[in-house]
Amino acid sequence: MKKQRVLILALAVVALGTVFVTLSTRGLADSNAITFEAPTYHPGSPNGQDGWSSLGSAGLGGCAAYDHQIVNNVLFAPPPTFGSQSLRISDAVTSGCFGDQTFSKSLVNEAGETNAQSSPFSGGVRQSHFEAQFDVTSTMLAQQAGMLLSISPDRGDGARMSYVRLEDGAAGIDVIFADYQDAAPFGSLVVPAAGCGAEDDFIQTPIATGLSRSVPHKIKFVIDFVNGARNDVVKIYIDGNLVHTGTTWEDYFRWCAESGGGVVETTPVNDVSRTVDSLLFRTAGDAHLSHLGNGYLFDNLSLLSSRPPTSKDDCKNGGWQTRTTTSGKPFKNQGQCIDFVEDQKDKDNDKKDNDDKDKKDKDDKKDKDDKGDKHDH
Repeated sequence: MKKQRVLILALAVVALGTVFVTLSTRGLADSNAITFEAPTYHPGSPNGQDGWSSLGSAGLGGCAAYDHQIVNNVLFAPPPTFGSQSLRISDAVTSGCFGDQTFSKSLVNEAGETNAQSSPFSGGVRQSHFEAQFDVTSTMLAQQAGMLLSISPDRGDGARMSYVRLEDGAAGIDVIFADYQDAAPFGSLVVPAAGCGAEDDFIQTPIATGLSRSVPHKIKFVIDFVNGARNDVVKIYIDGNLVHTGTTWEDYFRWCAESGGGVVETTPVNDVSRTVDSLLFRTAGDAHLSHLGNGYLFDNLSLLSSRPPTSKDDCKNGGWQTRTTTSGKPFKNQGQCIDFVEDQKDKDNDKKDNDDKDKKDKDDKKDKDDKGDKHDH
């Protein structure tokens, strides 16, 4: 996925635990849960339903009349967890556009780096942590050859900050992740073009292959936005298992002129990341008219933004009152906030130990294999 093909074209909580918790604290964590059930949702284009936008599928202009619809599940007999209605999307109609495709209901409070650019469609109290998950299943047990679509955390205008793509392969559903990687020499405010050179690009990584079409699968984005370049963390979970850790598209927006960045400046104004508050469901590439009325079903979608502490200092001097756990739960006191930070560090250390052990096991196996090869010769 070359940079030229992803040029962004925008078309145009807390319960009172003590009397000291302020109203501003209540606005920190934010979440949505969406099941597409009546009476909030009804069959037809999702556009205008409970805050969703889908101009193309509603025939309200844009580039194409996409096959993105809320449907009655009696037509497809999905698992009981999908209820009576779901969002169905196929690639019968595609385009290279963004703003007229399907955007989920937004969170009140967007997530992103401190100086990230928001859009007219996003705002609220800026958070540093974002989660989005959904269930997906195929409408058919047989392969829909060529069927693909992408899902991306977004701010409502196509400025995607991460990406997974679903492809219907011969053995089942395949999942591909894409992030933007700035390789050395790194971009900087002095030489931003160094972050958008021939060595830098969107990297596509297969993270699951052959997922069964007969059962639903839960896909989850977990993103931690960290101020500065090359340090955001994106984790993708499938059916509860961590399958990949990568980064966001922050450095594409920061260093590439085609995205609005890439400007030599002393204080970052243009060379900044973007915020997210919703999901973009997009059908692009080759259209397959034979998939009309089928494709994938989506349900049980949830979004969350929060501002967890990353150091003990974040908890001190009343800071615990303006922070939450990653799931958005407020802290009762400073001690609980500090305990959370320490627990997160323990988990990170345990993961590093496991990763180091896995690497050592692989190295040991390679050494044994190499010795075996030498004896064979």
